[in-house]
Parts: sequence; structure tokens; C-alpha cells
Amino acid sequence: MKIINGPEEVILADLSDVIEPLETVFFRTDINEPPQPSVKVEQAVKTIMQIRQLQNPRANILSTSHSSIPNGTLKENFDILKRELERKLDPISPEVSDIVMVETLQELKKANEKYTSSFIFLDNVRKAVPEEKTPPKDSSQTELWKIVKGTAKVNGALPCCHRDNLSLRVFSDGCFCNDFFVQELEDVTRLYGIDEGTLKIWGIAGARTQKLDAIFVTENHQDLLVCLDGGSIFILLLWALIKETPTLARTLPSTIGKENRELIERVYAEEWNKTKMKALTLAKKIEEGSIQVILPIDVIIDVEGKEKVVNLKDINEGQFISVGPNTMTMMGNISAKRIFLQNGSIEPRSWVENKTESGTLLLVKELLKHVKTLFVNGGETVSDVRLLEKELNLSKYRNNGKLRELAIGVFVVDWWNYLGRGGKMPPGIVFAQTGSLRTLYEKSRKEQPFV
Repeated sequence: MKIINGPEEVILADLSDVIEPLETVFFRTDINEPPQPSVKVEQAVKTIMQIRQLQNPRANILSTSHSSIPNGTLKENFDILKRELERKLDPISPEVSDIVMVETLQELKKANEKYTSSFIFLDNVRKAVPEEKTPPKDSSQTELWKIVKGTAKVNGALPCCHRDNLSLRVFSDGCFCNDFFVQELEDVTRLYGIDEGTLKIWGIAGARTQKLDAIFVTENHQDLLVCLDGGSIFILLLWALIKETPTLARTLPSTIGKENRELIERVYAEEWNKTKMKALTLAKKIEEGSIQVILPIDVIIDVEGKEKVVNLKDINEGQFISVGPNTMTMMGNISAKRIFLQNGSIEPRSWVENKTESGTLLLVKELLKHVKTLFVNGGETVSDVRLLEKELNLSKYRNNGKLRELAIGVFVVDWWNYLGRGGKMPPGIVFAQTGSLRTLYEKSRKEQPFV
């Protein structure tokens, strides 16, 4: 049993609470990210092997994940999961006999009847389960709920817990959380309140509009400093700052330039009015001083197909690629002996694949040289950094605790809102706790039967 301390205690059953061999297990994982090198696949494989040690050898594991594309497939991700799982199996007496993927709930049910000792994966739960994203009031009458009813359930999908999805609701019928679920929830809870008064720096990059919500979380939080270090989200906020922050006029360019304007118009066109208002509101709060932000001092831009390092004021000369080398050095120095949480990729993946020439390598190298602890958050961001495994000697920093990899993405925003801004407990955590309490009650009843 694990207890997470927040506005109220969150009590979770973990796999150490299993007291008798498990039969069929439903395992909700999350392998929706760039296929490799994948921390989520790594976590899924370790959990599957752990479940098998606690399970009747002839029982199956039923599993699923979501795709960010509603009608997309996880075939490529599944193939990598399968290869990694096969690599871990004992060739003489394998823990798993068959590893198969199915596309529909009916196929999942039939495969569970056909196979034994097997891992059966349902492709993209958003496509396979009609009620996944809009669960009905009586969720127990859905086909998915009926298929997994009576199975032991293991939740390894913490990154999805800010959503109310059917594949998370089923955990209210009984739930064990895998080790990574518990550890990452503990990490992000502790990270929010660690060493009150000690400065923490939150690197924000990428393209998703949820990054704006991540910045709002830092309002009036004196120990949280935002570092804008890449992606189209930086260009969006730079545009807003130019409009709303007269006190920064000597630092900022007069315009973001035609190419950068076209970039944000392309990325945020579908929700421009809503996104624009959020960005402008943030800019006003930065001007007022209720949100603290570090801006880059130089940037790398593309000028007619060639890279060029220029001062921030000259960003309008070309299309933004990433923050510049002087900024990366500055960020490393500012972060000395502090906690740095990077949320989002600072450059396109194609640039990361340049390895030693990538901005990601330069930034992470600077941070690891100076910080007390570097947390890298988000499946895609972790995968980007892992592309530089050998170049950065990452195993050294994992082993000494200086590098911590989280795979919880935007869940951290909802959780921090819950911890400090009066927000509600994310639905997936509510379902996990409800099911965990049920599981722990069953355990106590078996250990000491009620009269």
C-alpha cells in the first residue's frame, strides 16, 4: 500500500499487495509515443514480467493503450513492445507463450478463450472501444467492462489519469497500480512542494497549447521559475509579450517576423482565438510579475536554408529553430544546484537526430553539468533525450540520481492544479483509489476474516 500526501491522502494498492496467484489480468498501459527509445515500452515490459511472477502460469494478460490519433494504430509500437518482451523471456521456459495484437473487443474476448499463458494486446482503445472517450453513466454495462469484470486489474497509465476514459473507469472495480504509476505520482507530488522556498525551474517547450496551462500553474508560486526554451509555444508567447509587456521592450524584438508569424498561424489555426487569449493573459501576468519567466538571449534561426545564431531581438530575420548556445550556457548557470523540470522537446526530432550537433544535446549537457536534479517529463521528450544515450552517458546520471525520467506529460498540470490551486483530483486517480481501497479491503478480509 502506498499513501500519497496532498490536500487529502491518496491510498493506492500496488503489486506488493497481491496475496495469492492472479488469474487473468487487465493491464492498461500507455505506449503512445515515438516508438523508440521508449521509456513507456520499458515500463510496460517490466510490469508484464512482474505480473507473470504473481500470476497463475496458464493465465493471460489482456492489455491496451491509446493512440493520439483517434483512428490510428499502435502496430509499430506493439511490435517494439513484442521484441523487447521476447528479449526478456527465458528461451527454455518462457513466462509468456504467445504475444498477439487484436483490433476489436470481440477479437480480444475470443483470443482470451483461445490462448493460455499469453499477452493479448487490444490496438488503440480509442478506436476499438466506442465508449472510451465518452463513457456512459452506467459504464458497467459496456462490453469492455463486462470482458474485464472479475479480472485482476493493473493500472500503468498515469499519463492518462487527467482524463475520464472508460479504460480508466474500469479500475474502480478493483485496482493495483504498477511501480511506475506510484513512483511517478510520488515524484511529481514531491516536486511540487519540495524544499519550500528553494527555486525550481520549469523548462517549457513544444507546440501543444496545454503548455500554456503549465505556465498558469506557476502563478504566485515564488519557488517556480519558467524557462521558455523552445518550440512554437515560445514563438506564440514571444508574440504575446511584444504586445503586452512594455517593460520588456528593450529586450524583445519589435516583431516576430513573417516566417514565425506563419508558423504559429499554421500550428494554432484551429483554436486561434482561445489560444491567443490565453497567451495574451499570460503575457499580462508576466508583466505584472505574478509569473516569473526566463527568456533566451540568443536563438538559432533558419535564413534561406542556412542556420544562423542571432540575438533574440533579431529573431524576425528568419524562422526560429531553437534557443541559442549562449542561452543554453546561461540556463545551465542559473540552474546550478537547483531542480530543473524539462517539459517538452526544444527542437524537431529531425534536429535531435543530428546527435552531437543538436540543441538538445547542448542543453541537456549544460543542465547535467550544473543541476541538483534534472527531471525530463513526457514520452516524446524522454525519447528525444534517449536518442543521445551514449553521447551524454545518461546511465551515469540515472545511477547517481541526477537524471529522473518521467512519462506523465500534461497530467502534471492537472495534478499540480489539484495540489495547489483548488482543482479537483484528476478522474483517473479517483478511479484508481476507489479500486485500490476495494482491493485492500478484500486483502484485509482474507488476512483477518470478519465475524
